Amino acid sequence: MAQGREDLIYSLAKSMGMGNAQTAKYTASKYNAETGTIYCNGHVITKATIEQAKAYFTTQYRKLAEKDEEGAKELSAFYEVAMESIGMMLESTAGGSDAASG
Repeated sequence: MAQGREDLIYSLAKSMGMGNAQTAKYTASKYNAETGTIYCNGHVITKATIEQAKAYFTTQYRKLAEKDEEGAKELSAFYEVAMESIGMMLESTAGGSDAASG
């Protein structure tokens, strides 16, 4: 029953012009290093948006890393993983330039 409902939702989304929603739920996300674009769940995430996300995670990491609270330290580690992962993607696009430096 749940699978039928999910298929209906994706079919409706597709018919409303939400891209290739039906197949997006079954396909893995892909990163195009040539253009710096991520294709994820039927969305196109541009290089500019990816760079903004890296800047956001870097800012949040720096704010939380300075706090002497266990919860803040744990959360700052999550932000660090996100910013470093994005940095690695950007570095692969830039061919190892300083695009990944934070």
